[in-house]
Amino acid sequence: MKFHEISRDGFLIAVLLFAANAVYAQSATSADALARDALRRLDAALSGKTTAAANAASAAPQSAPPVQSTRGGQEPRWVADPYAAYPRDRYLAAVGFAPNRAEAEKKALAALAAIFGQSIQADFSAVTAYSEAVSKGIVSSSENTNIRDRVSTSTSLDTLIGAEIGNVWDDARGTVYAVAYLNKEMAVAVYGNMIQTNLKNIEKLTAMTAAEKNTLDGYARYRLAAIIAGINAKHAVVLAQCGGPTAESLNLPGADALNIEASNIIKNVTVIVSVKGDSSNRIRDAFTKALSSEGLRTRGSSPPYTLEVNVGMSEVSFPNNPNKFCRFTVGAELIENATDSVLLPFSFTDRAGHSTYEAAQNAAFLQAEKQIGESYPAVFREYLEGLLPKR
Repeated sequence: MKFHEISRDGFLIAVLLFAANAVYAQSATSADALARDALRRLDAALSGKTTAAANAASAAPQSAPPVQSTRGGQEPRWVADPYAAYPRDRYLAAVGFAPNRAEAEKKALAALAAIFGQSIQADFSAVTAYSEAVSKGIVSSSENTNIRDRVSTSTSLDTLIGAEIGNVWDDARGTVYAVAYLNKEMAVAVYGNMIQTNLKNIEKLTAMTAAEKNTLDGYARYRLAAIIAGINAKHAVVLAQCGGPTAESLNLPGADALNIEASNIIKNVTVIVSVKGDSSNRIRDAFTKALSSEGLRTRGSSPPYTLEVNVGMSEVSFPNNPNKFCRFTVGAELIENATDSVLLPFSFTDRAGHSTYEAAQNAAFLQAEKQIGESYPAVFREYLEGLLPKR
């Protein structure tokens, strides 16, 4: 069986899309076995069924009808109704048409994705963050090594989970029709299994002491948990549409609540600013203001972080120029005090001129204050956005 790729615009994009690729890359027998096992465990986890009952409920899905590719002749029934070829009780199906087969297949897959609506599209940055977390071993995408490796290394997010291209008909008059279908039982097995894995990830990420929580690592853990919760919500739409449990019955953690908690954590993180080479605390105050604007505390005892700043000023002369110039350099390092690790380096250099060196030096401090206020908040926000918890 082959998976077909579709463009991200308007199509289903999901982090766990890699799971289906790995499942179907195996032989039909092993794929069925994996699906049965996943469904059995899902049933047991959600409904408390006995092993025997779960085994009975997870019988292998019936094979899809044979794929037919024809040209000319009478229009097949599935062109008007895809469920004429792929029964509604076992499949979701949709038809696409175009002047050529490749485009017809893409449109069929797009039409199939549209059944689930726009709510199941996943944000590219969220998928990237999740994939990186999997590659670093921070979270697990599955107990299946093939699936985990696929999530870690894949850069293509344009595959519709479990989607297959079935029958194709060329009407011999310039239009090709194709039907895309999704096996409901297989989708329930794969999505359900991965949702349960993600629930474990969320629980693991948010299990911290108060001291661990009120750190940048604690913030990152809640942010990643929120991303995973958002992904789970999208997958729950597919799960329910394919006949699995609803999001309400799964009682999934909400991404909004986790993001709010992440914002609250930042307000409890303390960073002390220490500056060498300052003048009347001008550079210290500029960095303090920048950090405060991002919600962090800048006063407190035994802070987990220190922003160590070094300011250098030196006179520069230019031939035939009556003005005096001051070259200045500002270097700042965000230090994690417990490990003495540099988390975020930041530096810039420039010069300022005036009629006297004293005036030039004052102008240099003014420029430095302005650049810190304009640049550092954005640099710090970018750092937070790219932050992943430590393994």
